[in-house]
Amino acid sequence: MNSTYTTNDFYASAFLVASGVPLFSHFRSNGKTTFEFRQTDELNQLIDEYYADHVKVSPLRYGNSLKNLKALIYSGNTNTNNNGKSV
Repeated sequence: MNSTYTTNDFYASAFLVASGVPLFSHFRSNGKTTFEFRQTDELNQLIDEYYADHVKVSPLRYGNSLKNLKALIYSGNTNTNNNGKSV
């Protein structure tokens, strides 16, 4: 069984997507969106580096990830399963 990493951190989620980690799914509950990613060693390393402020990502890719996640949130879909496809 595959485990997943879930977070409500919009900016960390945008960073993960910009770093090439596919968004597995997202859902909205009580006005908050939760993002879900498949748990991998690469994901764990990126998360550790993100919260330690030791990351580099293309500003263009990060900006595009922010826009794409916002579009996903405001699209009206409250539950999406992308089956690991990049947003």
